[in-house]
Amino acid sequence: MATDQPPSTGAGLYSHGETVAAITSYYKLVSRAHAVSTNSTLLYPPPEGWPQLTTNPDVVTSLGLSDEAVNLIRHIPYFEDSDALQILPDVQPKSYIEDQRLLAAASQHKSTRNDGESEQASNSGENSPPPPHLVLLGYIPQQREYGHDVWLDTKLGNVIMGNYHAQIRPNIGGIPEDGIKPDPDDGSYDNLFCGYGQKGEGCIWRIGTFFAACERNLRDLVWIPGMDEGDGGWILPDEGESPYAMLDYEHRKRIMRDNGWPDDDWNPDGVVEELDRLLGADGDAEDDVKDGQ
Repeated sequence: MATDQPPSTGAGLYSHGETVAAITSYYKLVSRAHAVSTNSTLLYPPPEGWPQLTTNPDVVTSLGLSDEAVNLIRHIPYFEDSDALQILPDVQPKSYIEDQRLLAAASQHKSTRNDGESEQASNSGENSPPPPHLVLLGYIPQQREYGHDVWLDTKLGNVIMGNYHAQIRPNIGGIPEDGIKPDPDDGSYDNLFCGYGQKGEGCIWRIGTFFAACERNLRDLVWIPGMDEGDGGWILPDEGESPYAMLDYEHRKRIMRDNGWPDDDWNPDGVVEELDRLLGADGDAEDDVKDGQ
């Protein structure tokens, strides 16, 4: 379970280098997995950080973030087309390097603090800017009501994940919460998950715990990249046989593993060829799917 904040008030609880490494490692794995279905190119910052987040002070001001938080978003990778994929089941990645949006906000001296967050949050009436040390990493895609927003705390070293539905609890493979709670009078996490007049609570993990669990889920195919038409770019939780899919989850796993996942000889092109054969228009291919071949 999450623990109360120690007396150190955050000193040494957050590591920039370890956080960048954890995010980069997981995003690389997501990019490899999504190569079966979508444009999953991952863009990496130069050593000095993303120039669009470095050279224009108006852009930096418009972000409404603390220095530590800005330093984080300057040095993590982003997906070339963040709208086309998910980083967790029903979680779309947040991009901070989309030049036109950043420059437009800066030119209007407007904060982007709530821009791009979930549709539910933007309609909640309770979308006051969160504390500047919190960075939004991912959010609920539009029309995906039961996804999650994912926040990272650059003071306490936590990841906070939740949904405005109070009854929905995030799950990262059954890993218990081990995050450090803010001081009771702090209120940093109080309004992160609000929407349509409802208010949920997030689950809190240490950054290292969270991303290690996410990697394990994707490597072990507890989460599976979408393969069918219409779910390319999604990450799907293993729910057995789906009535809406030609391939059940065990069949998808076998195809992935037969083509080297998650090892160095991973061959996404082989997966695509197998899917083309199995999901082709001819009846024999459909029979193969039903027979599990």
